[in-house]
Amino acid sequence: MKIYFGGDSFLYGYGLERKDSLPSLFGQRFGDNFLDDSQSESSNKLIYLRTINNLMSDESCDFYFIMWSRGIDRRFERILDSDFSERWVNILPHPDHAKKDKIRNDISKFICTRLVSEESSFLNTLTYIVTLQELLKSCNKRYLFAFANDNFFDFYSKYKNEFNVVVNTKFENRIKETNFISLINKLDFDYIIMESVSTFLNLDELNRHPNEEECKMFARYVLKHYGDLI
Repeated sequence: MKIYFGGDSFLYGYGLERKDSLPSLFGQRFGDNFLDDSQSESSNKLIYLRTINNLMSDESCDFYFIMWSRGIDRRFERILDSDFSERWVNILPHPDHAKKDKIRNDISKFICTRLVSEESSFLNTLTYIVTLQELLKSCNKRYLFAFANDNFFDFYSKYKNEFNVVVNTKFENRIKETNFISLINKLDFDYIIMESVSTFLNLDELNRHPNEEECKMFARYVLKHYGDLI
């Protein structure tokens, strides 16, 4: 069995030796036959795209372990840099990120103040999760979803009974209201780890990554409560 790991810095193990990262800890338990496709600062969109790319390839894995990033919609975009060259980046709408990357930081601030809301972030992440869930099932692939922190669970608790999105095109006053409760109800919590990695951190700090011992604690928890799904 070959295991695919997709996620951001929490799964990758920012600041840790590779042997102490979560993919390595899980891989050791299942014969070290795994593909670590995680990367620091990955957005949920990029995590989703990378997973689909592997799933649709001739080298698709047998089991997919996906750790979704924090709830804020980072976005994955192609931008024009200060020297007019183009690059793909994850836009991070958070003032503490990318201080030395002025172009991206300016874009991040604009997005955070003008384009991103709690509702839009939740809807985007929800779409990635449900779509990937259904794709994996249709391809008869086993999987398990995890989260870096509790943002998504908090949003789910708030919107699980009603999530109306009203779109006003301002063209002939055309207004369309959609309740996305059907999409929310499609979430299969049998394959979602209900304790995020942040639950195992000693500090309640958004951008503090798990250390070696905290990764081991999370790995032990997953293997104890969800090991039969892997």
